[in-house]
Amino acid sequence: MFKGYFYVLEKQADKQARVELTALKVSIEEYRRAFNGYPTCPQNVCTPGECLFLSLAGFHNEKGTLELPPYPPTISTHLFGYDLKSYDLTQIPDVEHNEGKSLMLWLSEMLGKDVAFIDPWGNEYVYEYPREDKGPGFRLFSKGPDGKTGEPEWSADDLE
Repeated sequence: MFKGYFYVLEKQADKQARVELTALKVSIEEYRRAFNGYPTCPQNVCTPGECLFLSLAGFHNEKGTLELPPYPPTISTHLFGYDLKSYDLTQIPDVEHNEGKSLMLWLSEMLGKDVAFIDPWGNEYVYEYPREDKGPGFRLFSKGPDGKTGEPEWSADDLE
């Protein structure tokens, strides 16, 4: 009985990861069309996952720097359990303080989560731009249920 139950849970997580990857891919492409480039953080003050979240949530502008007040988000964050409409603009900290880290702390406290998109197994989705393999475009994937590095179990390319 338990084996069948865990199989069903695993299949649900697989399906959820594919839905989330598709939503992220569509949002990244919408961002690219709007700003003529993929989400990036040229100063390298945030991780690739934080860069992706901040960009799709509207807090990164086309130059990869902080945008306050933020642009409208390109992602429907309720899919990931975030509510980006619940904050008060007057409560956003000064972004010049602590190289923007105060904004990250404020966002994570306000959201009650890490400033990243998390897969069904509790791991951050991996976003690469520029790509490590020097290929065109971006790479986006989940490391899957085991959370190991290496070949992605799913990638945005698999979803076309």
